[in-house]
Amino acid sequence: MKQRKPTGHWRRWHRWLGLLVALPVLVLSVTGVLLNHIESLDWADDPLPSWLARSYGVPLSEQIHGSQVDGHWYAQTGERLFMDGSAVASCLAPFQGAVAAQGLTVAGCGGDLLLLQGSEQVERLRPGQGVPAFTRLGVAGEALVLETESRLLRFGLENLNSVVLAVSDWQPAVIEPLPAVLQPRLQAASVPASLNWQRLLQDLHAGRVFGWAGQLVMDLAALLLVILALTGVIIWSRSR
Repeated sequence: MKQRKPTGHWRRWHRWLGLLVALPVLVLSVTGVLLNHIESLDWADDPLPSWLARSYGVPLSEQIHGSQVDGHWYAQTGERLFMDGSAVASCLAPFQGAVAAQGLTVAGCGGDLLLLQGSEQVERLRPGQGVPAFTRLGVAGEALVLETESRLLRFGLENLNSVVLAVSDWQPAVIEPLPAVLQPRLQAASVPASLNWQRLLQDLHAGRVFGWAGQLVMDLAALLLVILALTGVIIWSRSR
């Protein structure tokens, strides 16, 4: 009768390597299956929660500020202007406030003036159209006032004409923290579209979410899988 070759040594190595690689292989397997069916996942393109986005180093504000005009809150985040939590127009930082002037809501966005009728953008006035470089905006009566580095200007929205304001009797736009009910919605909207659940799955699969150490662990797990396959074949061949 032919004597079987000893396999205890190989089995021991095979068992311990299997235990060592179990968790990384589980992550690889689960994320791999999800990525393979990513097109059928409705939530894959949804932005990550703000607390997860911050782990990527995205500078999200803990508290978003805005201006209240006629009972509505206007605020800027993620290069968009929001009214009561709904996006109404593109808006680059810095947000320079919003006021009611000449029957419109006027918001300052990175040097541009956005003219709004409720949630509808009527017009966008840019520096090239005669809008002076301003740091804040406000009102004097019904007139729009722009504050520059050296003076106050009354700015006509119809003729785009600037007149130096002789007195300082004006009301600058008030910029203050948004109500607590609006904060989470706008913080979520400030997360870049590229930081979505598909990106997180890809980074988990590759180990990038934990930096170079995570990538090294996943590379090592893949190498150990190859060793497990080889030791499995050796054990099977020696047991025959």
